[in-house]
Amino acid sequence: MRTLLALIAFISLTMPAMAADYASQISAYRRAHGLSAVKIDARLNAVALQQARAMASHGVVSHTVAGLFPVRIAKLRKRLAAENIAAGFATFPETLKQWENSTGHRENLLMVGAHKVGVASAINRRSPYGVFWAMVITD
Repeated sequence: MRTLLALIAFISLTMPAMAADYASQISAYRRAHGLSAVKIDARLNAVALQQARAMASHGVVSHTVAGLFPVRIAKLRKRLAAENIAAGFATFPETLKQWENSTGHRENLLMVGAHKVGVASAINRRSPYGVFWAMVITD
């Protein structure tokens, strides 16, 4: 029981730090292209986590597995919103590099007017992808 509590405490303390690191990496890429930085947003993290978990549980890379993106983001009432997804990359830097090298994903990373971001991953060890990633970026 103590081991489980220690693990939960470790995860709860490191998750915000990891999310902030994701935002700083995305911000560095945006600043290199003359755009403003983005800050991590807990509500966007929750939307991204829902998507990552849905993809992991089904073992598929799909924008619709957790429902249509406009529906999933509607409750946040954002004027601008985009989603990037990926799977098969063990780390966020690998995932970010793939998004940077993909035209559509890059356009989302470089969305003019974006100020907030949420990033999450989920694991399915039975899937050949292993790790599933989702990012939501908004104004």
